[in-house]
Amino acid sequence: MPRLSVRLLSLAALSSAPLTAHAVEPFSIDGEAVHVDVTNASSVVYNVDNRDNRSNDVTSRANDHWGMWYNRLNLQGSWRGFVAGVRVDNAWFYHSPDPTQIALDMTLERGSPAGGLPPPLYFRQQVQSAGEELSNRYINWVYPAKYYVGYNTRVVETVVGDFYAQLGRGFVLSVRKMDEIASDTTVRGARVTGRIDAGSVRLRLTGLGGVMNPLRIDETSGRYLGVTSEVTPGLIGLTEAGMPRAVETDFVQARPTYAPDRILAGQIEIAPKGLKFGTQASYLSRQAPLNLDFVRKADQILTASQSLEVPDFGGVGSGYLEVAVQDLENKKLDGPQDDAELLEPGHAAYANVSIIAQPITLSVEGKHYRRFFPLRANVDLSRAREFSLVQYSAPPTAAAFWTDTEFEGFNTCVTGGRAKGDVELGKQEVVFAWVGRYHTWAESVSNDACDTSDANLNRVWDVASGIELTTRDRKSRANVTVGARLDETERTISDAYGETNVYYQEAYARYDVIRSLGGPYSLQMQGWHRRRRQSFGGADDPWLEGQHLTGVDWAPHLSVAFGVEYDTSPLTPDTYFNGQVVYKVTQSSSVSLFAGQRRGSLRCVGGVCRIFPPFEGARLDATVRF
Repeated sequence: MPRLSVRLLSLAALSSAPLTAHAVEPFSIDGEAVHVDVTNASSVVYNVDNRDNRSNDVTSRANDHWGMWYNRLNLQGSWRGFVAGVRVDNAWFYHSPDPTQIALDMTLERGSPAGGLPPPLYFRQQVQSAGEELSNRYINWVYPAKYYVGYNTRVVETVVGDFYAQLGRGFVLSVRKMDEIASDTTVRGARVTGRIDAGSVRLRLTGLGGVMNPLRIDETSGRYLGVTSEVTPGLIGLTEAGMPRAVETDFVQARPTYAPDRILAGQIEIAPKGLKFGTQASYLSRQAPLNLDFVRKADQILTASQSLEVPDFGGVGSGYLEVAVQDLENKKLDGPQDDAELLEPGHAAYANVSIIAQPITLSVEGKHYRRFFPLRANVDLSRAREFSLVQYSAPPTAAAFWTDTEFEGFNTCVTGGRAKGDVELGKQEVVFAWVGRYHTWAESVSNDACDTSDANLNRVWDVASGIELTTRDRKSRANVTVGARLDETERTISDAYGETNVYYQEAYARYDVIRSLGGPYSLQMQGWHRRRRQSFGGADDPWLEGQHLTGVDWAPHLSVAFGVEYDTSPLTPDTYFNGQVVYKVTQSSSVSLFAGQRRGSLRCVGGVCRIFPPFEGARLDATVRF
């Protein structure tokens, strides 16, 4: 589903200057100006039949014919060193599927039972299944999604409420906002950061603690995460006040789909001249698991790392190294087969070196991870699968930021890296290429123990090359990349055609071209086209998929775009068409209309991924800031 980028001031930037741009006219208290910023983003969405219906599958019927008004009101203010803000989310579903109608449609389309359940029994069974599926979807909510208050000086920063946190390169903790995948996770608690400047040495200390707070409503599916008193003991009940709660329906009892995780974390950074040393650690405490995969059933997860950064190699480059360890202790569960499990600690190492020797820039990054897992949220995947990829850490991938082909546990037991070179052919022309090579032991098999025997091994090549062109006036530019990925198993596997070693194979082309048409007008063409083969989880035959967008921009007022998407896999419809119009009322206020179809896909940004379902319908977005 398309999303209009909404400009909200970062909760993490609590030490920034007072909000002034496009803000409410300031007034004074005790001679000091009070600055207030108000942003409201509102979306009206209607989904029709998205053509993903499958026989005897309730879930593929429950995502058709629903409509929502989704509003996000963000208020922020500052006075002297004090800052405060609140974001209130409101979801109102003006139309939603009916479980009886879903069951009736499925019964009529099923026809003769042909040895299966008789129609009355089949109908009653599907009514129950549809009711369970809809029990935590399309329910109206108004809740305080984010709120905070803080006080900042040049020496200390404090915040109580919601805040973002990134320690190191993401091994220990990484909670942040990513508009590209509609993700916005914060810690709801308290953070204190202090700075000491002792001449040539700078010291920065950070301590934080609280409860994890992902967004509770998935606007692409209408699903929400709900808690109950069972998972909100003590202070968690305070932090969860006003948040969406699981409700009882005619089909299910009120059961939580989310159990808030508790976090304690800290960081010490020492920066003598030319160096920066960092020590960071996090301790994640779980409640009773709602899903019994290896990470989510961990009772406690302790992660720590040591980093070294060299910002400048005498003007010719920079370097970064981080080494981390992780200890997962799994709670003893009911049943003799579920004895307490304690693996040896996992470990990880990541390094990046960039060398600049004009006209050549070389960047090399490598990783070595063993039993090192992302901090997955405690979510009931059987009832809230759309939130399966919510996580609180993001170990580096050493790959292009948009890579979405690291399947299953690829990044939990892997050794490899990527080298990328850029060559400036002139002031406006740059060619680049990269080569990536990885060995992973947790992609084609389930391997939480990280057994590095050849029977579990996948060998991966990732290569690409491209060119960047820019005109002298910077009004026109082009970026074109062609690449390929070959992922082979060491053992022989079987697909629809027999025995093979190919687990995954892809060739692709990506481009983003902006051509100035003179004055305020420009033409943009953007696309990603792929030929894919996947032995497990894909179509039997190789398939083509991709998208192309053509847009015309009248800066800064109006943008009009038309998109075409396609997917030749027999598992999906072949073609998708859409159009979008964006009108900027002011520099920070706009209205956008999207109408048409968009295929479902997995989208990733820097190792954090999200599954977007197919969308067909219309969406109106309006953003106002004053």
